[in-house]
Amino acid sequence: MEKNVNILREALAKLPSSGPSNFIWTEIEGKLNDIPLKKALDKLPEFEPDEFVWEAIESKTAKSEGKIAYWWYAAAVLLVSGIGGLWTTQKNPYPTVAFSQEVIDARLQFKNEDVTDEQYEKLKAYCEAETTVCSNKNFKRLQDEYETLQTAGQQLQQAMGQYNTEPELVRQFSVVEREKAEVLNEMAKMI
Repeated sequence: MEKNVNILREALAKLPSSGPSNFIWTEIEGKLNDIPLKKALDKLPEFEPDEFVWEAIESKTAKSEGKIAYWWYAAAVLLVSGIGGLWTTQKNPYPTVAFSQEVIDARLQFKNEDVTDEQYEKLKAYCEAETTVCSNKNFKRLQDEYETLQTAGQQLQQAMGQYNTEPELVRQFSVVEREKAEVLNEMAKMI
């Protein structure tokens, strides 16, 4: 057992010692100079112990040299925790306000250009006024297909809402608009 203790002591003696870096001490010193901490320290009451307390301390220092470091450590912990407690209980007279800004992705915004719908209405009016091609079976099929695509596009616009954050819905809407343009071109070719 004694051999293991000696080995442990030798190993501990060989360990390199290190202290905190200089920037840590600079940070601590900077924090000690903060205004809220100074205000909290000014509010702490001052206390002077009686003379017999000092005499008792002096008589014990000769006996307990090794215990002094522990008492200083305990006193420092109590002081720091007391100051920290006072500092955290103080209400901040200046509340913080946070905000953020969202940028809308232009690629997700659909353009509400009803160019194909306007052209369809013109084609439909022209067809009703002058051409007999409109009564053709293929033309009527294309007309029904266009109106179905137009309804689907309106439903997609309603599903996307005002902010349309779903990229899949935007993609589907552009596909429907492209198909509407193709059907409209087919109808125009027939006239």
